[in-house]
Amino acid sequence: MNSRLNSLKNRFISVAVWMMGLTIFIPLGLFAISGSFFTQSHGFIRMVKAGCRLLIRCLFIRVQVEGREQLESDKTYLFIANHVNILDVFILYGFIPNHFKGVELEDHFNWPFYGAIIRRLGMIPISHKRPRAALKSLQLARETLAQGISIVILPEGGRSLNGEFRPFKRGSFILAKKAAVDIVPVVMVGAYQINHKGSLLIRPGKMILRFGTVIPYQSIQYMDVETLKNSIHQKMIELFKA
Repeated sequence: MNSRLNSLKNRFISVAVWMMGLTIFIPLGLFAISGSFFTQSHGFIRMVKAGCRLLIRCLFIRVQVEGREQLESDKTYLFIANHVNILDVFILYGFIPNHFKGVELEDHFNWPFYGAIIRRLGMIPISHKRPRAALKSLQLARETLAQGISIVILPEGGRSLNGEFRPFKRGSFILAKKAAVDIVPVVMVGAYQINHKGSLLIRPGKMILRFGTVIPYQSIQYMDVETLKNSIHQKMIELFKA
């Protein structure tokens, strides 16, 4: 009986949180789409970032940020992050201080409304089914980094199935080798308990967004892609468990 009541309680809370979130997300999305036709200035981007943080707070999710003080706001980085739930994009966009573009699964660009938002914000679509198209996306990401705009990429290629890291795909590390920029590992801890793949329930609570030590390009430039992938994977697991 208690478990059934808890289940009903969680569903009620989740519905209320979704409704609260939508009242922020829809105006924020309309602002991002319409505003992008007039400006892509840093001021505009900062306002969208602030909107993402507001959205997360209105979902009653408290994000504790660790390690962000080491980042230089005017420097270009390749951020490599784990992928946990449907809220990842808002957390990363809201709490990573640098201006960046994310590499996101191409199917997301076909979603109603959300697809239009990420397209107007200049996110980069990538295919997991078409290798040639994926290589073109990585080249676009490399050109973006060369222009002084950071990139965020999620090397697992999909949301965690059980709270643990999925195997990393090679594309992120091919980009890291070719782009010649510093790498920043980023992990989201506690996010799986808030929402996870296979469930629409949102459980308000606390999570941590933890930035690892910046990895200078000079320290990885002679690594092969497989060694680099394994090295970053291990560093991120250690950062996750710290």
